[in-house]
Amino acid sequence: MINRRLIRIKTLQSVYSFRKSDSREFSTHFKEFEHSIQKSYELYLLCIQLLPELQHYAHIRIDQIKNRIIKDEKEWQRLMPFANNRIILQISENKEFQSIVRNEKISWAHQQPLIKQLFKSIIESSLYESYSADEQSYENDKRFVRKVCTSIIAETEDVYHFLEEHSIYWNDEVDYIISIVEKTIKLFKETVAGGGEILPKYRDEEISYFSKILFTKTIEHWSDYNVIIDKKLKNWEQERVAEIDVILLQMAITEAVEFSEIPLKATLNEYIELAKWYSTEKSNMFVNGLLHTIFKEMQEDKTIIKKGRGLLDL
Repeated sequence: MINRRLIRIKTLQSVYSFRKSDSREFSTHFKEFEHSIQKSYELYLLCIQLLPELQHYAHIRIDQIKNRIIKDEKEWQRLMPFANNRIILQISENKEFQSIVRNEKISWAHQQPLIKQLFKSIIESSLYESYSADEQSYENDKRFVRKVCTSIIAETEDVYHFLEEHSIYWNDEVDYIISIVEKTIKLFKETVAGGGEILPKYRDEEISYFSKILFTKTIEHWSDYNVIIDKKLKNWEQERVAEIDVILLQMAITEAVEFSEIPLKATLNEYIELAKWYSTEKSNMFVNGLLHTIFKEMQEDKTIIKKGRGLLDL
């Protein structure tokens, strides 16, 4: 579930924190970095678990309506498509996922007002009206749940407010995590017990290794790479360059040197994008220009050596 792009963002945030901190105790900052990644995985699990919580509330509402002295059958029948949604039922019955949720202590138990409000938004939406009027099928259930994630949950400000208050680590990654949840559900199959795979924190050891090395080596080689960056600034004083830009340059050089299988073009594009999102208006052009020059020279002096997929041209 954790991919290189998210690791780069977490590394940027953590290196920035390290540089700003009065304490330069590496082990403390590394633990904080790993904790921030763990919190991203918890957010992924929490967003998936929100769906069974909403379905559970649908059953509560149906029972409440049925138990009224004067009841309207159409009112509770209207909620049945959501209560019977096959995708959400698969998540609830996914033993591996529910075990992870219990172990990680993931719960919406004390957020019933938010669950109630979100459920009401879903049921009163045009999306639900179209879904409940359509033929009830597994694929229809899947399309509906995916759109609920991206069009309703991701657009509900109170969900953001809750998550931001719940953890400072979730302030700028909710959209991204919800997109991963949507992609997880997209791969569900009716014939697979539990729907499909709930992604592990790291897909493989390669991603876990990337996480540890990018942060560690960026800190370790800071002084060495500062010399390289300083030479390329020419008439610029490094103090006049946006601090985020310097960190992005440091990270990009570290990644280019340490990961021989990642093409330089891929590294370059990723850090240009990060500059667009996290730094100044012209930072992407600045980062692009400097990295092109630095990468070319480091390839020529064999500081950067690529192999396999990494041999693709810059």
